[in-house]
Amino acid sequence: MVLLKSFNYIASESAVILILGSMPGEESLQRQQYYAHPRNLFWDIMGQMYDFDKNLPYHERLTQLKHNGIALWDVLSKCRRKGSLDSNIDISSTEPNDFGEFFQTTVTFTLSFLTGERPKSYFVVLC
Repeated sequence: MVLLKSFNYIASESAVILILGSMPGEESLQRQQYYAHPRNLFWDIMGQMYDFDKNLPYHERLTQLKHNGIALWDVLSKCRRKGSLDSNIDISSTEPNDFGEFFQTTVTFTLSFLTGERPKSYFVVLC
């Protein structure tokens, strides 16, 4: 299994909500875009909640998130995983992102969301 590396965080100074995943899936890593798999509903939901077209170019969708105070990142900086499922992550290969530095250089978030049980368990165990 190859070592996977997550993306840099997406956040503006006005961010009040942080959404954390575990590690981008294969499609997202190939395209270098958060939530890039066509069956992933993330952009559908964000578009409906914040009134923008889910089919905007990626950089414009990120701009919309930032404008609405949403930040994105992943709990893991690096890991080994076969496929895209969080359940296939080799826990012995995981390295968390540097949340200490992140929270020192960004605003304080009012709300933080973890996209499932795996990101929650990695965040609690690793950070």
